[in-house]
Amino acid sequence: MLKLHFKDNRRPPLWVVEKLFAIGNASDNHLILNEDGIDPHHAKIIQEDNRYLLKDNNSSSGCFINGQRITQKEILPGDIIKLGQAEMIVLDPRSLPDKGKETYTAPWRLVSDSSWLAGKHFIVPAERSTVIGRGNQCDIVIPGTHLSRRHVEITIEGNHLRIKDLGSANGTYLNELRVDNATANNGDRLRLDVYSFRIVAPDLEDSKTRIRKPIDELAKPVERKQLSNEPKRWKTRPTSPGNRIEPIYHSGRRNAWLALTAAALVGCAILVFVLW
Repeated sequence: MLKLHFKDNRRPPLWVVEKLFAIGNASDNHLILNEDGIDPHHAKIIQEDNRYLLKDNNSSSGCFINGQRITQKEILPGDIIKLGQAEMIVLDPRSLPDKGKETYTAPWRLVSDSSWLAGKHFIVPAERSTVIGRGNQCDIVIPGTHLSRRHVEITIEGNHLRIKDLGSANGTYLNELRVDNATANNGDRLRLDVYSFRIVAPDLEDSKTRIRKPIDELAKPVERKQLSNEPKRWKTRPTSPGNRIEPIYHSGRRNAWLALTAAALVGCAILVFVLW
């Protein structure tokens, strides 16, 4: 199942449990959006092989995932769906098993998806709290004027994270809701003013969550081959004897014949001149 959270908190989060989840302004949809830019049957979410696909029903204003217009595309936890003016964050409703910190095979991470930090991973260690801010004394330093010197503190508590705002000027937001002290789960979105992050839990074998790859992993450079200065050696197939021009190997005999012919022509010319 997936959970959709409206960014403007216009309504409580809703669950996508149907294999065919219809969205539009008509009364027969599972999610009814009565606003401008929404068609009667605007889009649908299809559950297929443990995946969720957002499919556009040829709507007039389109469907968007993370700002990109799509016809059909898989949606993953952390994605933002935009239909008309409505924006929804895709959350992963699965909770991690409450195991000890030492059983995690990988650390908790914050994956940035905004501004110049897009694609960067920040590790949240299990043994201590992590402070984010623009001050040099912070564990994660982001030198932006939008952040306070000590903006937020993050601590691992069992199967979730504790998010504690440190009296920041511009606030701390969890799934677009301003918080002072709250718990965050796998797939939630943390925003510190203009900087936003996806919260990614450790990849436990019994509870793996698929997320969209960061930008720096998707756009890998293509290695170009260096041009060689050596002459090309073409490989050709032999043709039939009738189509081949045989090379002349007896060059000495040919030159003697040409010299004799030239001498004969000169002799004839002298003879004609004497008799004339």
